Amino acid sequence: MKRIRFICMALALAACMAGCAGGSGQNDERGGGVKEKKQDAREEAGGQEGENGQVERLTASGRIVCWGDSLTYGFGGDGVTYPSVLKEKIDAEVLNYGNSGETARQIGMRIGVFPMEAGEFSLPAGTAPVAVPLLEQGEDPRLMRYQDSAINPCLIDGVEGTLSFQAETGRYLFSRSEPGEARIVEAGARVETFASKDKDASDIVILFAGTNLPPSEDTVDELIAMEREMLAYLGTERYVVIGLTSKELIPDVEPINEALAEAFGEHFLDIRAYLLENGLNDAGISPTGQDERDLAAGEIPSSLRIDEVHGNAAFYRIIGEQACLKLEELGYVCRAGQ
Repeated sequence: MKRIRFICMALALAACMAGCAGGSGQNDERGGGVKEKKQDAREEAGGQEGENGQVERLTASGRIVCWGDSLTYGFGGDGVTYPSVLKEKIDAEVLNYGNSGETARQIGMRIGVFPMEAGEFSLPAGTAPVAVPLLEQGEDPRLMRYQDSAINPCLIDGVEGTLSFQAETGRYLFSRSEPGEARIVEAGARVETFASKDKDASDIVILFAGTNLPPSEDTVDELIAMEREMLAYLGTERYVVIGLTSKELIPDVEPINEALAEAFGEHFLDIRAYLLENGLNDAGISPTGQDERDLAAGEIPSSLRIDEVHGNAAFYRIIGEQACLKLEELGYVCRAGQ
């Protein structure tokens, strides 16, 4: 838990300092020697070269909706995220619903499967923001600390508006979208997020959750159950579940990923195993001594990371490339003419 608090504090500091979230600067030991990436590696990850010498883009029938925490948001990637890589390679709407610092349950709150409630508050006739108690299972859901994604515009007791979090006071604020009748909203009024109203059975969902407040080998069934609830609520049969990555943060990461693989079968992407075996080669990086020590310890090489959890641009690009291949393998995206 101390380590998780440290990560959250680091995220908060980065959010307050312009440019820190990029975090791509590496020292010689971490960065490794970069060499030219081979063309066939690019083709394999993103399509085949056509007659005009350009890589053919894939197509998808439906949106690609990426749910997750900072690893989906792309913290440390200097603007590169795995959803942005998918957008480069696939002609489809790609939504990045990654919020830093969130647990699997908090992601489920934004999705709408774990509904939130408002405490009693006075809703004004105008659109000025008003404090509103926000609860999930009787406790503060602790949302919107870093980003606000897929929550707004929301509905509280049927009234559309925008929720925000005021860090100085620790309060949630609600601003109705349009003026209306002033009234008292009773405790227990349901909060409906934008995502809960916007979901579509034609969506292709990628779920990458569990790094914050991670499970152990003994509690991984709880994560699996939550992810199954999220997928069932979203109502699509087209999905990918990405496994966990950091062995330093999550000592049981290997048996956890084995359990996820058993639970989700062909829908599971073991990105950690791929990064261990192929990450440096795909990124065109010559391994440093630290990288070799990392690999010997079963940890993703430092040349692909900015800290124990978050990756650099090469890390996120590889995740995007492998997610693209998984979508094609499952038949969710295809090449022109297929």
